[in-house]
Parts: sequence; C-alpha cells; structure tokens
Amino acid sequence: MYLYLILLSIFIAGLLTKLADMIADDGLKVRALFAYIIGLSYGALGAFIIVSDVYLAPVVIAGIAAVIVTNKIDRKPHNLAIASMFLFLAVWGFPSVNLILLVVFLAAGIVDEIGNDMADRKRINGRLKRIFDYRLISDISAFFASLITGQWIIFLGMAAFTVGYALMEMSESRLEK
Repeated sequence: MYLYLILLSIFIAGLLTKLADMIADDGLKVRALFAYIIGLSYGALGAFIIVSDVYLAPVVIAGIAAVIVTNKIDRKPHNLAIASMFLFLAVWGFPSVNLILLVVFLAAGIVDEIGNDMADRKRINGRLKRIFDYRLISDISAFFASLITGQWIIFLGMAAFTVGYALMEMSESRLEK
C-alpha cells in the first residue's frame, strides 16, 4: 500500500509540475488562486516524498536543485512550490540523504535542463532532441541507480513523475480551449 501511495504522489507531482509550467511559461489562463494552489500542492507532495523514502529523497532534492541552478524557478507557481516544500520540510524534518545519489541526480538534472533549453531553441535535433525534450537523462540515471542499488523505487518513482508530466503535456492543447 505504501509503495502505491508514494508512486501516486509522484505521478500527481508530475501532473502538477507540468500544469504549473503551462501556467507560468506557456500562458495557460487560470485564476491566480488556482496557480498558487497548484504550486503549494506540488511543493507539499515533494516534501512528502522526500521525508517518506530515503531512496527518492535525493532524486527529488536533486531535481529541485537542478532547476534552481539552471535558473528555471522564475514564476510564482514554481516559487510557491519551493517555498511550500521547505515549509513542510521544516515541520516534518529533513531526512539524511545519500550524497552519491544526490550528486548523480543533480548532474543528470542539470544536463537535462541545459539540453531541454537547447532543444527548445532548436540547437539540437533528431533523437537527441527527443531525449532532452523529455529529460530522459534523469530517467536513464534512475534506471542505472536502481540496477546498482537494487532499489527499484528510484526508477519507478522517476517513471511515475515522467508519465504524469508527459500526460499533462499531451493534454495541453485541450486545456487551452
């Protein structure tokens, strides 16, 4: 039951993260209050995931750190997500984190974010563009981390987030109507 709750939380965080991107970056029109609720919600989910699973904590922390380092946190829904995540972590406590996994996922996340920017600006094309469009370096890293550690929650968590994010992205044209 616990595994399903964590994976559902990660999936919903993926949906809400892309929805916040659509509002902040793509101009999806929603009430400001709704955008703030989305940010607060996926920040709270991020904190829940961090405190709930020692193997997913470095993945989430590195993902957040990668978007901060690459200067992708620039709009209110994302700012609120970061703020709410830290608020909940202050209340629930900050767990110890495997530094090796954190460094691996931080490096993968930064490469994904830089590659995604290059793909958006049409500096890369073909298969490489598709890899960076979906930020698959982090997913590939999660697969190998799971293979090495035997902790498949890492890959399953990354896959759940990616599926949620991609499903929301696929629904973008329907939401704009």
